[in-house]
Amino acid sequence: MTAPLEPHQAARLSALEQTVRDGLRDFRRTGQALSEIRDNGFYRTTHDSFEAYLQSRWGFTGPQAGRLIEAADVARVLEPLGIQPRTEAQARSFRAAARLVTEMEPEQQRVVARLVEAAAPAPDPAHESDDDLPWEVPAAEVRIMASVVRKLDADATVHHPDSGDEVPLGTLSAPERFEVIRTHVDQKTQAYREKQEAKASAPRPENVNWGDWVLNYAAQQLGPGQRLELVVEPDGSGAARAVARVVDGNTGEVLAAGQGAVTLKKAALNLAAEVRG
Repeated sequence: MTAPLEPHQAARLSALEQTVRDGLRDFRRTGQALSEIRDNGFYRTTHDSFEAYLQSRWGFTGPQAGRLIEAADVARVLEPLGIQPRTEAQARSFRAAARLVTEMEPEQQRVVARLVEAAAPAPDPAHESDDDLPWEVPAAEVRIMASVVRKLDADATVHHPDSGDEVPLGTLSAPERFEVIRTHVDQKTQAYREKQEAKASAPRPENVNWGDWVLNYAAQQLGPGQRLELVVEPDGSGAARAVARVVDGNTGEVLAAGQGAVTLKKAALNLAAEVRG
């Protein structure tokens, strides 16, 4: 612990703690207050560490406080873009996008804000309250916007929106630059959405309990003298590989084998896939 705080520091700590106390349901205010208490060492007059202060004063763990602080930082970056997450979890889902935005020049940030505004869903009069509004552009799509804007600097070669000629982006007018950037964003966003739709519609892998499968297969499928083996052997690099295989106990012939794997579970599932054909 250190010497007592100066009067203005003690007053500020009191105000910050009142913010935490009153704003536990507001992750932005709580995270910002905790960040200032930590960064200024205001906790040190009563506790040896910030973690001890959190636990004693608020019942928080270090990771809990870290998530609140991180979410508040992300929300601060998102606010000029017109994005206002309602919860800590929503805010933290934008971490990757926010990181890109903080690395941008102010003009680039303004372009991202325009892209967000253009992509935001129009309000639906049928919604009864603001809580029902589809307020956000998905975090992954904001990340795409930020990534495209960062990549397309003034020297980037693009197609002129009217002639189709290849020209440096910086030679276009501001409206033309925005049109080109938005076209690139739309293309990448569409590709992302198609990929997500393909993943969603793909058949889900069968949920197999590998231990049960091994026992059931051995009991029901193995012929006389056959056995199912799970073999773990060094792979020559200091690690080990597991292999599941069906062996003729009389001749030692390997009748079926799955691909090697780094876990027994994966090895057994590889064998299951092999014998199913």
